[in-house]
Amino acid sequence: MSTVRLGHFSREASRARDLVGVGQSLASMTQGRIDGSDLYRSALVHAVAALDSYIHGIVLDRAVDILMTRIPSGSGSKVGLHFGAISQIVAAAASGPADMEITARTYVAERLGLETYQRPDDISSALAMVGLTKIWSSAFPKDAGVAKTALGLVVSRRNRIVHECDLDPLNPGNVTPLTDVDALGAIETVEAVVAAIDTCC
Repeated sequence: MSTVRLGHFSREASRARDLVGVGQSLASMTQGRIDGSDLYRSALVHAVAALDSYIHGIVLDRAVDILMTRIPSGSGSKVGLHFGAISQIVAAAASGPADMEITARTYVAERLGLETYQRPDDISSALAMVGLTKIWSSAFPKDAGVAKTALGLVVSRRNRIVHECDLDPLNPGNVTPLTDVDALGAIETVEAVVAAIDTCC
C-alpha cells in the first residue's frame, strides 16, 4: 500500500522534470546559444528536495502515530523534543485525541525541521527511529548497495550545486557540465528510491 506522501513526492518529481523540459526548450529555441544547464541543476536540486520532504513526511506521520499509540515505537534514537513540547502534548490530550494529535504534529514537525534526510545513512537512521528498520535491505533486497551509491552520487552533486555553485575543481572558473540526460537520470534515481522505500512504509 502506498502512502499519501508518495503522491506529494510524485508531484514534486514532475515539477523537477518540467524544469528539465524548460531547459531543453530554451536550448532548442535559441539553437544552443542559451545553455539550459542551470535549469537542469535546478531540477536535480528539486528532486533531492522532494526526497527530503518525502522522508520528513513519513517520519512525521509515523512519529505522531507512535505518540498517539497507533503503532509501536521505533529504535532507541531520540527525536529530541524539549520538556515544554512534551508538556503541551500531554496537556492537549486532556482536550481529546484530535487536539493531542494536532499539538504532537506541530511540535514534531518543528523539531524535524532541523534535520536533513537526503543521504542514505541519514534516511535509514530517520526511518529506524519510527520503526522502519533495515530500510535499504528491505526496499532493495538484491541491490541495496547499488541503490545507496546511486543516491549518494545524486546527493553529492546536489550539494556541490547548492554549496559550491557546481564549480569544476579541475577547470577553475567554470561549472561542471550537466546535461538534460544527467538531470533526468538523477530524477529517475530519486524516484526509484522513493518508490521502493514507500512499499515498506
